[in-house]
Amino acid sequence: MRARATQLRNVFFLSLAASSSACSGSSNSGGDAPPGGSAGSANSAAGSSSAVAGTSAVATAGAGGGVASGGSSGSGVSGSGTVGVAGTGSGSGGSSGGSVGGGNGGAAGGGGIDPNCNKSLATWTDSADNYASKDFGPNFLRKNFWNAKATGSGALTLWAVNSRCWGVDAASEDTVNSGTVKSYPDMARGWVVGTAGFQNPNSGLPIQVSALTKAKIRWKMSVSGTPLRHYALWDIYFHESASPGRGTAPVNLMIKQRVVDPDKYEQDKESGGETAVTHTFGGITFRENKNTGLKSGSRIVIELFATPVNGNDMGVDDMTLDLKEVIDFYVKDGSILSTDYLTSIQTGWEILAGGTFVTNDFWTALQDEPEPTN
Repeated sequence: MRARATQLRNVFFLSLAASSSACSGSSNSGGDAPPGGSAGSANSAAGSSSAVAGTSAVATAGAGGGVASGGSSGSGVSGSGTVGVAGTGSGSGGSSGGSVGGGNGGAAGGGGIDPNCNKSLATWTDSADNYASKDFGPNFLRKNFWNAKATGSGALTLWAVNSRCWGVDAASEDTVNSGTVKSYPDMARGWVVGTAGFQNPNSGLPIQVSALTKAKIRWKMSVSGTPLRHYALWDIYFHESASPGRGTAPVNLMIKQRVVDPDKYEQDKESGGETAVTHTFGGITFRENKNTGLKSGSRIVIELFATPVNGNDMGVDDMTLDLKEVIDFYVKDGSILSTDYLTSIQTGWEILAGGTFVTNDFWTALQDEPEPTN
């Protein structure tokens, strides 16, 4: 019997004025964290625009600067390390770190990411707090270990080099109460369940759907370990107001980019199986499952499952997608309204059974934000 993790978690968190959006129409999906998984302050990553970094493997510019994304160039100069990392003070990236800076956030910098992105390059590692988080320009990375007390939950370590290179080491098991999600470590941009409004003022959200001119997203990952069970999930939310409350969003668009499910519940049932309605976006065929009355979307939940299916695996490890094309499609069919507001883009792994999870590249580009070229 699959555990009723989603509904139990939402009832528990909302009763504590906390969060936990169900990330699937199935009974087991995870989702957002309680308010403890919040973004830091807008100035937490500010660096000195005139600082010059050294030539170590990860060059870091700025006094106390965190990892920044997007923004205009200035006089700051990063070092020539494998991954240039600058503070949010205006400045240009290193020779292979790309352009960064800009206090108002924006898309990820255009510099190259080491294809061998790994934990040894990390500039930040989480604390023991199950809701530890770290600001990265318009985004914030969240540990989001919301179901740490569940049977089978093991150690979870979240690390990051910058917004385009981050990962998780998880030791959870799925042998008891099979199908129970333990955590959703994710990179969040915008609103999160359990907190009214926007904790990170640099998110660039909300954007009314009628005013949305561009929304491009990318995620490239590598996952290893045995046994594995997880859902690589884009959790995208829409509200009817530009000032969302802390409760459930009206619309939850979920894009399950990659699923590993030895029980094949996601492949055969949740996604609709071989007879599912399908749509093709960006050259990828997605199975569609629409639901109403679910706790992660009070008006509608739209699940898209990337294919192909290959045994326990479904979906793709590397995806660049025109999210606006997807949104426009569902505006035409009435699922999303042009008067709705895009309020949140969250990206991470719902982990049931652990392993090593690495983001080799990640970015979101909204409106006039540039898309990284490498």
